[in-house]
Parts: sequence; structure tokens; C-alpha cells
Amino acid sequence: MEIGYCIICHKNSNILRTSIDVLSKGNNNIYLHVDKKADIKEFEEYKDIVHFTPDRIDVTWASFSQIECMLLLLKQAVKMNNDYICLLSGDCLPLKSNDEIKKFFVNNNGNEFIGIQKDCNKKELENNIKYEHKGLCFKRKKSVLESIAFKIQNRLKPLKVSKGYKLLPKLYKGSNWFCISYELCNYILNYLEENNWYKDAFKMSFCADEVFFQTIIMNSKYKDKIYKNNMENDDNHMALRYIDWKSGPQYPKILDETDFKNIKKVENSDCIFARKFNKNIDIAKYKMEFNIK
Repeated sequence: MEIGYCIICHKNSNILRTSIDVLSKGNNNIYLHVDKKADIKEFEEYKDIVHFTPDRIDVTWASFSQIECMLLLLKQAVKMNNDYICLLSGDCLPLKSNDEIKKFFVNNNGNEFIGIQKDCNKKELENNIKYEHKGLCFKRKKSVLESIAFKIQNRLKPLKVSKGYKLLPKLYKGSNWFCISYELCNYILNYLEENNWYKDAFKMSFCADEVFFQTIIMNSKYKDKIYKNNMENDDNHMALRYIDWKSGPQYPKILDETDFKNIKKVENSDCIFARKFNKNIDIAKYKMEFNIK
């Protein structure tokens, strides 16, 4: 079982270093996209164990740039013989050993691990994709004045409808982190090659990284292969992730040693990765708790 890990990062943290170290020991292929804003020299320590994307994107929160860097990684991973391709962030850590992960994929071979929300806000979903968003919309932390200006701007100048919106099939939403087969990855890239309008329809959208891939897959034959799609499962669990969107105070919650007990509960037993981890987490305790070598 060959697994390719595609990692999106913007800083060289202890979490990223640990994740790469652990996964590289499993004879896995690792692909790294470093945000264009970051100093690439800070990542030189990985030059012999990862495949850097030849191009780098200046990633902006909630914008199409997030999809662009995801596609760069998938295009690179599909060139090699990976049975499964997993998308990770630089804040992720594996929860199982390399042998356990490979055994899981062998036992579940043929499934696609991507989250699909069953009860998402349909109006919000439509508005995020239907209209052309720009400017302050993509600034996550706005000052008071910026927030006021943003509201005034929206009232005085209503958003334009995206030209490609009407061409889109039924929209689906879920976690933007996933593990998909080589076959499905290849299907997605071929679909985009043959349907240039699809990417154009999302270029001015908001938070489309949670919709772009789900919509392609759920409108294809691969919808029947999605792991636990016929059950009432958290979309993160469908993608084999432990991500706490409920506890706060941050969303998602920044995980530390106090979260280990919850992560290890029976209902989370098929979670292979977790995010976002505190950069100062005790790595020795993490490895001991999850039996990571």
C-alpha cells in the first residue's frame, strides 16, 4: 500500500517537523506546499525527504488560492504510484503508526474518505459560491473600521452573481481535508482538464475549498464509494479526522495534551489524523499516548 501525503503549510513548526518525521519513516511519499509568503529557506531541512511543489501560491484565507495549492499537490502526487492520497495541514499529527494506517487502507481499499455534511446551511452555501467576493471579504480578522466599511460596501454595492454559477451541478459541502484513491484523484484532475468552466465558476467564491471537491465527487459514480456516507457521521470523521469544532474557545479548537483522552474515545477510533495541535505540545507525550515511533 503506497500512500502519498500532501501537506499545506505556511510555517515550519514543531508539529510539521514531527508529522514529516513520523510519516517519512513509513516509506511514504510526502509532498509539501509552502505558502509563497514564507521563507523557503526555513524548510531546507526537508529537502531530502519531501517533494516540494515546483510552484508556490500566496494563499489567502477563504479564497480560491486555497484550492489552487491543493490542486498543485494533487497534480504532483498523481504522478507517482500512490494507492491513496491524503491532504493534511501543517498543524496535523497522525494518531496511528504507519503500519496501522496502511493496514486500515488495505482493509478499506475501494472507499473514498471525504466528508459530506448532511445538514449544512443551504442558503449560506449558495451565497458563498453564487456571488463574486473580493477585498475585505478575505480578511479573517477585521478591525472595527474594516468591519463597518465591509458592511457599508455590501449594502451600497450588492455582490455580482458569478458567471459560471448556473452551470454548476448540485452543491455539496464538507471538511476540506480528505484521503482519496489514486483513481479518484486522477478522475478529478481529468474532469477539471475537460471542464475549464468549473474552476472559473469558483474563482471569486468564498470558502469554496469545502465545496469544490465534494461537488465533483457527489455528482459522479464515486459518491457510492464514500466512507460511511449512508450514516449520520461527522464529516470530519468521514475524512478520518479528529477536529473539534464544538468546544472552543477557538474554532477549531487548538488541541493539547488535555485532549488526548477525548481523541482516544471509541467513537474516534477510525480517526487517523487530528488538527489543529498547539505548537508547544509535548511531542514525547504525544508519541507515547498514541504509540507512535
